[in-house]
Amino acid sequence: MRPIAACFWIAAVTSASVGMGPDTWLTPKALKPGDTIAVIAPAAPATQPEFAAYVKQMEGKGYRVISRPGLVGRKEHYLGGTDEERAGEINEYLRDPKVRMIMPVRGGFGVSRILDRIDYDALRRDPKVIAGYSDLTALHLAAARHARVVTFHSPMAMRDLWRENEKAYAFPAKSFRRSVFADQYSVGQKGFVVEPPEGHQHSTLVGGRATGRLLGGNLSLVVTLMGTPHALEPKGAILFLEDVSEPAYRIDRYLSQLRLGGVLDQVAGVVLGSFTTKEETEEKDTQRVLKEYFGKLKVPVVTDYPVGHTPKNATLPHGALVELDADRGTLKVLENPVRVE
Repeated sequence: MRPIAACFWIAAVTSASVGMGPDTWLTPKALKPGDTIAVIAPAAPATQPEFAAYVKQMEGKGYRVISRPGLVGRKEHYLGGTDEERAGEINEYLRDPKVRMIMPVRGGFGVSRILDRIDYDALRRDPKVIAGYSDLTALHLAAARHARVVTFHSPMAMRDLWRENEKAYAFPAKSFRRSVFADQYSVGQKGFVVEPPEGHQHSTLVGGRATGRLLGGNLSLVVTLMGTPHALEPKGAILFLEDVSEPAYRIDRYLSQLRLGGVLDQVAGVVLGSFTTKEETEEKDTQRVLKEYFGKLKVPVVTDYPVGHTPKNATLPHGALVELDADRGTLKVLENPVRVE
């Protein structure tokens, strides 16, 4: 495997040869029946019932679903396999022209361990739909940094999508379909508004409107990658953040690092999603901490946005150009995050 810096340089040269510079963002093809979906376990291990249900569901819709033999049950301590196995399956599918979507079974832990093993050159040559959230934030940030490819902060096979027929999980499945499936796009259409679930109310912390690339994800992963070659590039971005089961003092610590690292001074806007806590009594403390860090910013900030570890988990095209209207609580994707061919 070539070093990351060289890998991206080669991709940049290839892009330039067909009229695209190294900073040109690319989008994957929209999914349509007959396409191949590769299921991976890049973080925590896969379990059988949910995995089988997702495969059956997608095959019933006309898609081919593949995975490595032994994926279910593959385990290395608390991970879904060794670093070599987990990175290897991602690279195998990045290099396979038949694979049009790479779908993680779940998040958990461990994706950051393999970021320096991923073939970003292959992703740049042939962009694919890469889905997932939580620990998959690490892969989204690295793909943005090294390949300039739009990916999707979205529900995953085992946690959400296999339950699309359950009322509580109908929204994330609908939002995901709206973002990546070809039948959701009409001729001449350009972009769309990310629709919240029925009855959902946002909160405006700082009013205003801003445009930028949508980047971010799980707060702890965003902070973990600071100081590495895979870190978020905040300048002019619309930053979105969420987290789960973190006490207020840890949220405070993470945000302090973002502030001291200059991240909060560079973003064009902020979208704060779900921040669930282990104890209900900590919810007020968490909201207080968020207000302390973001309430004084001079850019638009919206809170209580439907994204994160919740059934109200909207799919967000990571890296796409968006417009945030904090007064209305709307997020408008200004370009199609997939190519409809």
